[in-house]
Amino acid sequence: MDCEIAFFKPERFEECLKYVGYLKENKYVHINLADVEENTKKRIMDFLSGAMFIQEGKIIYLGENIICTVPKNGKYFLEYENKLSKKDYPGSYDEEEEIIPIFRR
Repeated sequence: MDCEIAFFKPERFEECLKYVGYLKENKYVHINLADVEENTKKRIMDFLSGAMFIQEGKIIYLGENIICTVPKNGKYFLEYENKLSKKDYPGSYDEEEEIIPIFRR
């Protein structure tokens, strides 16, 4: 598809599989997760986080339930500061806080 940015509003996890094609072509992908159940949001965010890690891109958190993937060398301007932190998004977590080894004898 001949575009620079693709907009999606998934209802099921399976719909996000096609987004990888756009990510591989270094396109911006804007996703509105408002109509997705919480468990599915987590799956989608995990999936996209892995894809963006491989592509060396990033995910921008634009507002509640709205994200945009940015390609490795992509340029963008965000005029406002998002009041929500990354931890407020489904599927997002801080690895340093999440991974806590527990030793039992």
